[in-house]
Amino acid sequence: MEKLDLRLAAAAEFVKEGTVAADIGTDHGYLICHLVNEGICKRGFATDINIKPLESAKALIKELELEDKIETILTDGLAGLPEDEIDEILICGMGGETIIGILEKAKWVKSEMVHLVLQPMSRADMLRRWLCENGWNIDDEKAVEVEKHLYTVMSASYIGGSETPDEFYCLTGELAGQYDEYAVKYLRWQANIQRGIASGLLRSEKEKEHALKHIQLADMLDEQADETEAEI
Repeated sequence: MEKLDLRLAAAAEFVKEGTVAADIGTDHGYLICHLVNEGICKRGFATDINIKPLESAKALIKELELEDKIETILTDGLAGLPEDEIDEILICGMGGETIIGILEKAKWVKSEMVHLVLQPMSRADMLRRWLCENGWNIDDEKAVEVEKHLYTVMSASYIGGSETPDEFYCLTGELAGQYDEYAVKYLRWQANIQRGIASGLLRSEKEKEHALKHIQLADMLDEQADETEAEI
């Protein structure tokens, strides 16, 4: 079996042992096969909206002789999955907006019995905000770099209620203050994005105040990165 890339390896680290996991948008099935093959998960479901990647996952499952432990399902998101069996949901390699859409359609995931492992390819800020406002607590995050691109992997548990996070938290989540070189890189990257947004807004006199907010965020991100880097 191929070695997991850093994104999927980080996701695997967050999965709780002894669970039944659903790998949504499984692609080639590497993550769910790793989890079951290594005994981290008892059983699993591999889903995808497209038949070709699901066929690849089926081939890997067969090769590893895991047919009795992993079921493949052609479906959109979490539709049609056995709600009472799954306690671990993995959604990796999709945009933050897409992840939100999948979770919003499956009201049953709002349960203390369900744990999420999410790896957004984009709009992590939007995903963090949605999670906090919809009763989820982001327990932990891990930043990774793959082919010069930075990503975050999130571990989230349902606690109910609703909190509106500030913009700084939406941009950093649980990565702020982590003594890790990739967390620092992630903060610097976010700071550069904020400065780029500010630069564009400053072309318009009407947007000057808005631009200053982004510059302030960039300064906060760089300051956090400086403080963290000094401790590494």
